[in-house]
Amino acid sequence: MNKNFEEQEKKAKGGVRLAREEVFKIIFGVEATSSTSEDLKQAFDIYLQNNEEFINTLTEKQLEFINTSIAEIIKNYDYIKDVIKENTKNWTYERIGVVERTLLIEATYEILIKKTPIEVIANEVVELAKEYGNEKSYEFVNGILANIEKTKK
Repeated sequence: MNKNFEEQEKKAKGGVRLAREEVFKIIFGVEATSSTSEDLKQAFDIYLQNNEEFINTLTEKQLEFINTSIAEIIKNYDYIKDVIKENTKNWTYERIGVVERTLLIEATYEILIKKTPIEVIANEVVELAKEYGNEKSYEFVNGILANIEKTKK
């Protein structure tokens, strides 16, 4: 894909949806190769260094969303993964696909820590799952999110 098309595609999405997708991409890179909070912190630092031109196109609200989301996910990485593991029946965490794990990490953070209503985040996860996962990704993720929502304190 050429760079101009990629930039146009990114600009076509807006608001928090674009910011959420960037958070997804940052987490995805870490989950695909390794998965510690320190790895995520390093990946985010590299993202900020290598994407300066794109970052300059973001609104203050989008940039704040990305910064806050990544910082809070780093801080709560092990807790978020533990919640996912506790709410995944008949699957080990490692067996979950990278796209689905990434979506679950982002959505679990938003539901439990950011307190985003599940209806909002479920809708966003479905859109990301359709774009990056397979035809069953969103169903799998929604099932686990429903379990998380039922058990949240």
